[in-house]
Amino acid sequence: MNGNGFCLSLLATSVIATGALAESTPLNIVPAVQSWKPAAGTFDAAGAAVVVPEMYSRALGPVAQLFRQDLGNPSGTNRSFVLMLDAGDTGRPEGYTVEIGDNVTIHAATATGVFYGTRTLLQMLQQNRVLPRGTISDWPRYKHRMLMLDVGRKPFPMPVLKDYLRILAWYKMNELHLHLSDEAFGGRYTGFRVECETFPGLASRDLFYTKKELREFQNEAKVMGITITPEIDMPGHARVFTQYWPDLQLKGNASYLDVSNPQTTERMEKLLDEMIPIFDAPDFHIGTDEYRVGGPNREKLQEAFRQFINTMNAHIRSRGKNTRIWSGFEHMGGTTDIDPTVTIDMWETDDANAQIAKGHSIINSNQSYTYIVPGAHYYGVSNSGVYNGWEPWMVSGDNTKNPAPDDPHLLGGKLHIWNDQGPTGYTMTEIAALALPSIQAFSEKLWGTKGSSDYAGFQKRAALTQPVPGVTVFDRIPAGTDGVVLSLPGEETLASTDAIIPLRGGRADLEWPWTLTMEVCKTAETNDRGVILSSDLLEICSDFSQSEEIKTKDAAGKEIKTTVTHRGIGVVRAAGSPGLDPASSMKVNQVSRVYSSPSTSNLMRDVSHAYGDALPLNQWVPLTLVGERGHTTLYVNGQRAGDHNDQMVCPLAQLGSKTGHSFVGKVRNLTVINRALTAREIGRAAGLDIPDNLAAHCLATASRSDTPYGLTPEKLTDEDAGTRWSSGPGGAETWVAIDLGKPQEFNTVTINWENAYANEFHIAVSDDGAQWHDIAQGAGKVGVTETRFPPITAQHVRILMSKAATGWGYSIWEVEVLKRK
Repeated sequence: MNGNGFCLSLLATSVIATGALAESTPLNIVPAVQSWKPAAGTFDAAGAAVVVPEMYSRALGPVAQLFRQDLGNPSGTNRSFVLMLDAGDTGRPEGYTVEIGDNVTIHAATATGVFYGTRTLLQMLQQNRVLPRGTISDWPRYKHRMLMLDVGRKPFPMPVLKDYLRILAWYKMNELHLHLSDEAFGGRYTGFRVECETFPGLASRDLFYTKKELREFQNEAKVMGITITPEIDMPGHARVFTQYWPDLQLKGNASYLDVSNPQTTERMEKLLDEMIPIFDAPDFHIGTDEYRVGGPNREKLQEAFRQFINTMNAHIRSRGKNTRIWSGFEHMGGTTDIDPTVTIDMWETDDANAQIAKGHSIINSNQSYTYIVPGAHYYGVSNSGVYNGWEPWMVSGDNTKNPAPDDPHLLGGKLHIWNDQGPTGYTMTEIAALALPSIQAFSEKLWGTKGSSDYAGFQKRAALTQPVPGVTVFDRIPAGTDGVVLSLPGEETLASTDAIIPLRGGRADLEWPWTLTMEVCKTAETNDRGVILSSDLLEICSDFSQSEEIKTKDAAGKEIKTTVTHRGIGVVRAAGSPGLDPASSMKVNQVSRVYSSPSTSNLMRDVSHAYGDALPLNQWVPLTLVGERGHTTLYVNGQRAGDHNDQMVCPLAQLGSKTGHSFVGKVRNLTVINRALTAREIGRAAGLDIPDNLAAHCLATASRSDTPYGLTPEKLTDEDAGTRWSSGPGGAETWVAIDLGKPQEFNTVTINWENAYANEFHIAVSDDGAQWHDIAQGAGKVGVTETRFPPITAQHVRILMSKAATGWGYSIWEVEVLKRK
């Protein structure tokens, strides 16, 4: 995708047949439109000009300019797209009508409504330059359709924020909430992202947004109908403030401001006096989440905390704004009521009706449905669960706590992207790729339509709306022939632990999917890591050490804890930086960057895993690493040596390490490609006899499945390591079965377990899928288990699971049925 929109002459060339379409025929638009009334005939949009009558030119000029840009600046014909304002429905200010006849007319009561009409047309034109004639009438059900980006913990460059504007606008979302201050790595990294003149040095030097940048950003957002709502988090998540003002720190907790100190209120008000005028939004968010205090002064602090919220609210209202806070203050105790003018983001408490009864407006930000934490193994949005079963009024699982769908105090809902892994973690591209499907699903549910019967159908429709014009955040590093991103066909030598060989400047991390192949020969032992290939975000090591605690029981049943250290090939995310001080003067101009603690030399690591065995000395060893969505696999000599359910990038910056931990030895025939090779491709390329997976894409069934969350049986055999089946919670006996299509001979079944594995499983076979007999049994574990047995011929294979290792039942990424020699 390029950043210049798309040209109508390059759109799909299939033509919708002339004549009226059935009224039930849906338009492939996301979010689905409220009303479509087809008529006879078609409209050929090739070269059609954008026309704005003179009387509307001032109000609609910016919308028309953006529409022309996204159309590819057509030269103009006798056909036109006409943009108009009319009285419209004043109760639906974002509503619009599109009439497709001899020309196409978009009219609405507001410029935002007209803009939404252009997005609908662009999605249609992206699929076909010939449009069916008819009338679209469309409007949103919920006033606030929101995305939150945690830019406090992770610096998002301004061009990336502008990409999110285009994505949100494309799907008719109308608010971007920027979480502008926070901390990560236990407070060793802090972020404050807005230029601040009142308190020089408060703004983060790695990245902050200037007032000029924010002014331009909001002007662009306004044309797209998007409000930029700021959040400065206080009095918790406040280490950026307590580092700047140590005297304001709550004793014993560096992340909390002391709300009983009058100076805290005074300085926060001064800060708000500078921050509030920067933003156009009617609301200003002050956080207030997770301020959980104890100790002898608890009751005093509880009351002071609630009073602090009201004091900040009064100050914000005196500056012409409304206040938003997160829920959770209920946990603090105290008797002071929060002023009812405060809007509450309901995230960890769910009694929306109780808050509405007190006069509050609320936003559905329920953490169970709306939280994404890229790279973490907690939270996460089930897009199928949201699409199939969630509604914006469902703040709680207890309907007595939920507002009516049309309650005016329910403002809408919000999708959240929390960057708990700080300035490292996922790259901008990884985050956007993870967020996009959720943005699509939330956009339709918040618009108030459901144009597909289920999520699978919605996915197909949503795919037709891609790409979004002008967006580049999804772009990967350019590749050459056969997807080759990097090739070193010769031999390179790293002679010492300080040796490095530069490979690629600028952007130096390739996001999934990718495959790295190389041969390495270790010529000397190193004391630490032995980095073969690295970037600022990831290292691939020859001698990475990793320890884990093993718990066993002796004959008397007493628990024994043993620490086992494994040394082998390692993949270490966020370990390669030379250690940048967050206080240093630096602008972030890469997709991500890693920091060390300013007080220690320890590097910050997000995830790291050791695979296989340590490399032998003076021996060439072929290595292959495969990075997929949510999964990384190592092959040694063409055979799988280890895997883990963590998503990694492929580092392309240099051979060796900038931190003095380089591998000592030789590397040859290094190639990186932008797709994931399969185990069969890798093994066969190494000359191994690798059997076919007889279960690949075969029909799979299960006695129970977590269907609302899309964790369905076909994921067992789709040969995608990033998708999985799950039984859903509970440890009841559960089976999965695979129909191989015809009787086939096999002697091996492999199961790639997620964390919810079975401590006991039985493998059975059948000729008819009704009568079964056991042929093997085993015990699960996180990762791959392989069960071999004497060759047998059957059409059906069943795995019966029991003794669940967790309360979440059973979960499997993939099942293979093989005939091994």
